[in-house]
Amino acid sequence: MKKILLLIFIAVVVLAVLIFSIPSLRVKILSKAGLGSGSGQAIYPAGENQPSSKTFSEPGLERIKAELLGRKIPGWNFDRITEFKKANISSIGRTGDRIDFQLDLQMLPYDAKEENFYDAQIIAIYLAGDDAWYLDRIEEVYLSFDIQVPAGRWITINPPPGCSLQPDQKNRLVWTSKTWDYEILSGPDIGEVTLPVADNYQVKARGKHNTRARITFRPVI
Repeated sequence: MKKILLLIFIAVVVLAVLIFSIPSLRVKILSKAGLGSGSGQAIYPAGENQPSSKTFSEPGLERIKAELLGRKIPGWNFDRITEFKKANISSIGRTGDRIDFQLDLQMLPYDAKEENFYDAQIIAIYLAGDDAWYLDRIEEVYLSFDIQVPAGRWITINPPPGCSLQPDQKNRLVWTSKTWDYEILSGPDIGEVTLPVADNYQVKARGKHNTRARITFRPVI
């Protein structure tokens, strides 16, 4: 009888050693048992993927705006805090030790001579440091603004590098470029148009009157 009990004891010990040698099983057992860092959290061995354990405060809108200064996106340099006329965080994505803030911005150049507002959507990517979140980089979703387009006379538009151009659908315009030797129409009778990437564009109004049109630039992925 004693030999049988001894064999059972040895089998249990061997099984326990095998189970606790497998990290994923050990984590599940400790987590369910509430054995962790004193708060019921699982213990993760060094080198394994761990959920974010950062407890410092996430950046708010005003801090993000301040930390954008000195950065740039295609078509815009963030120079002064006064350039932000409207700003809001439209969505937040959290993944481990990274936070993506999607911001909708309305901006006006500090040296603007008229109120020609620029609208932009960007993603500010923050990573976790030792004691705080820090701004790693920013990515542009789009940048849009208005232009004055004359009738019967071509004007040149220089796009930000690496961006496509999308004219609005409200105005009857005709586009061309030295990069591609043909004309493209845009307007309510055409529908949505995205122009091929070019070093520059020429545009004029199709009607008899000058018009104010909105153009949108998007980085080409």
